[in-house]
Amino acid sequence: MPWWRLFPLLAVLPGLSLAQPPAPALPDLAAHALVVFNQADPDSQSLAETYAKARAIPADRVVGLNCPVTEEITRDQFESTIRKPLEELFQSRGWINRQENFLSNPVLGLEGTIPVQQAKENPIWVMVLMRGIPLKIAEDPTILAPEKLMSQLRPNAAAVDSELALLPIQGLPTYGLIANPYFADKRIRPFSSFFANYLILVTRLDGPSPGIVRRMIQDAVEAEKTELTGRAFFDLRSIEKKDDPYRMGDDWIDRAATLFRTAGFEVEIDRRPEVAPKFAPWDQIAFYAGWYTGEFQGPFTLPTARFRRGAIAYHIHSFSAETVRSETRNWVGPLLFHGATATMGAVYEPYLRFTPDISLFASALLSGLSFAEAAYQSQLSLSWMVTMVGDPLYRPFPRNFYENLDAAQTAGSADLPWLALRKVRLLATNGLLSETKTAAAKLLEQFPKNEIVLEGTADIFRTLNENQEATRLYQEALDLIGDREPRDRLRLLMRLADLYRRDNQPKQALQFYETLMADFPEAARSLGLGDRAVAFASGESLALPPALAQYQEQVEEAQIAAAVAKAAAQPPASAKSEATSADQAAVAQVAGIRPALAEPSMNGSLPPSPAPNPPSPTPAQTP
Repeated sequence: MPWWRLFPLLAVLPGLSLAQPPAPALPDLAAHALVVFNQADPDSQSLAETYAKARAIPADRVVGLNCPVTEEITRDQFESTIRKPLEELFQSRGWINRQENFLSNPVLGLEGTIPVQQAKENPIWVMVLMRGIPLKIAEDPTILAPEKLMSQLRPNAAAVDSELALLPIQGLPTYGLIANPYFADKRIRPFSSFFANYLILVTRLDGPSPGIVRRMIQDAVEAEKTELTGRAFFDLRSIEKKDDPYRMGDDWIDRAATLFRTAGFEVEIDRRPEVAPKFAPWDQIAFYAGWYTGEFQGPFTLPTARFRRGAIAYHIHSFSAETVRSETRNWVGPLLFHGATATMGAVYEPYLRFTPDISLFASALLSGLSFAEAAYQSQLSLSWMVTMVGDPLYRPFPRNFYENLDAAQTAGSADLPWLALRKVRLLATNGLLSETKTAAAKLLEQFPKNEIVLEGTADIFRTLNENQEATRLYQEALDLIGDREPRDRLRLLMRLADLYRRDNQPKQALQFYETLMADFPEAARSLGLGDRAVAFASGESLALPPALAQYQEQVEEAQIAAAVAKAAAQPPASAKSEATSADQAAVAQVAGIRPALAEPSMNGSLPPSPAPNPPSPTPAQTP
């Protein structure tokens, strides 16, 4: 029998139940981990030892290679200084015993059986590449792919991590994409010895500086003492055409937002086509997923946009990980520099379908899986362009939520207000309105004068259309913070203006818009608050107060100047070749149906994965 069979990509994942059963025992991935550092990099070994100590990995599982220190290497350098030395190490320690096997259709886009040597046992399930190990393998023009393979799928360039993931199998072609047998096509499941005979979960602990890598290690370990807490933010492009192949990215992000909302997180979605504005009042960020621009921008560029300890952030772009060691270039490095603990990115053009499905990634994380498991569950292809940057063993949700809540209460954790808020949101999400109000009242008594609790309970009452109580709590939070936290003040003023407008109190709403324009003029312009207020005042036949009147005058002057100048400068051409809609549509035909391995039954199961019913497949998801 072939080791995998064909079936549709999208999975129907079960919804979250409020009464969660105890989580089953998950595999001890640390017992199956190998840490790899670069002997030629002065910091790499020290970082490896720091990580091994933090995760109790034995010293004999920390190994050094002598390889280039550059991020990009040639295929020959990869083979001679990384893959071959690791293969020799595995053989010398008796870790891999291979046998002949025949893999049916492993190369995406090609049919046919390939004879390979495949591991029949492999104790190394996880491999951690420390900062200093090269990042990516450049295209080798001497390696030719078959003409019948579509041109978009012929490259042999790859992320080092993605190439090493296939170390258990010898004989696969260097060109093209190899289907990932661990991809979550039907269900989320933990890694096991069965999958270890096909692939290794390879991630890297890398970033702009050794200090950032040490912080990433520490933050992951500390976050696991309770769980990842904070707010979840999502940035859509709002692609409306159902036949647009890029619609898939929006669908992934939208489903991930639903997952986090169902799990009791405060969720905010930016639905503007552009990247979320710089002045969007995002703060206490636990999780971020969005797209699509080449260089780091948006709310994260301001120091007031704080990431929570253990935060996971991911931005879809074709070259988001072209480098991971810059504080300013692309996305991976800047996200880590600004405080994220884990992220992912593409080192070369991957095509959208072969980047991580962020909804599967979120579902796996919320189910209790590790960063490495979740990342590889969401990735359709291997030997390709995506790198996973973070502690592979990091479990942001390490236990059943109520066990985490109990642990936080016992330890007197500073995360307790966030966890208590999540409990109240879970009640609201499940439609238990009376219980929600009672729990919210108790929460306010338990944490008096706590700005996180005040704002969070106000958000909950707002979703329940209890506008009067929400307004009171927002105002109390605003009075509490004063001028200490400008971003929190901006967000609260926006909430109050919106509530008064919804509650048919136009004069009060307009006064809050006036305060926003006077106190935060740049943010109010950037976020469209000035235009909203002017239109609102006009609709209500209200005179504009001074700051808004001045704003309207400036807008009118700018419109006149633009009409006179008729400036129509074209944006500069992209310095990089990126995937066109035609490219995406073409590769989607290949990705719409994929091989899958026949897996033996596994003992135990994960807790239900919180997920909505998926929408009907788009053309990009169908064969």
